[in-house]
Parts: sequence; C-alpha cells; structure tokens
Amino acid sequence: MYDAELMAVATGAASTLVAAIAASGAEKMRLKVAYFFRRATTEQQRSAAQAVDDTATQLTSPSPETQALAATAWAHLIAQYLAEHRDALSEVDELAGPTPPASKVWNQHNTGTGTFIGGDVHDGLTFNYGGASDGGR
Repeated sequence: MYDAELMAVATGAASTLVAAIAASGAEKMRLKVAYFFRRATTEQQRSAAQAVDDTATQLTSPSPETQALAATAWAHLIAQYLAEHRDALSEVDELAGPTPPASKVWNQHNTGTGTFIGGDVHDGLTFNYGGASDGGR
C-alpha cells in the first residue's frame, strides 16, 4: 500500500482530473495525461491513455457514484506511478490543474491618409491576449 501523503496527493489529483475530463473532454486531457506519465513503462502509458477514454465514456451519464469510481481508479493509477517516480510529485498540480484557455487574437489594420495617434500608421497591429508572442511579428 502507499503512504498517506502519496495517497492524499493522488486522491486530490484524481478528483480534479475526473472533473477536468468531464468538463473539457478526453481530447483536451489526453495530452496532459501523456505528458505526466512520460516516465512510465509503455504498458503504464497505455493504461493511462485507456483510463482517459474509459473515464470519458463513464462520464457520459454522470452520477456521484460514477465520478467516485473513476476518481478511485485514477487515484490508484497516479499513486502507483508516483511511488515509482517520486520526481513526478512536483508535476501533479499541472496534471490536475485546469487547461489554460486558448489565446484570443485581434488584428487591426489602419488604412487611409491623415494623422493617427503618434503619427502615420502604415501597417497593422496585432493584439495576442492570453497567449505567447509570435516572435516580433
């Protein structure tokens, strides 16, 4: 059996992960799960990928019992992995945390003649809200 601290971390992560799969769907969570289990054996990685699909299928008709069973299964899977890979303990928050929203991009193109604020504008302006810059474009 796993120590109490490990099970507490795994149980918390499992509950949050099940809620994220229910809210975001399997596709969005599959990459996060694959990244978290990257140190695992091939069989463990397959089990984790299958667990994402199984959880999403179970949650098509959600009930408190279904969510509890899914969370228990994930808790054991995560605890087993963490017992073998203690260095992954610092990454549990990333696994269970919400997926950041997609960035929003607005493009503004000023054309015409005359003076704009700060002088003449001869190009466009791109606002990338919530995402990474594109290297100075």
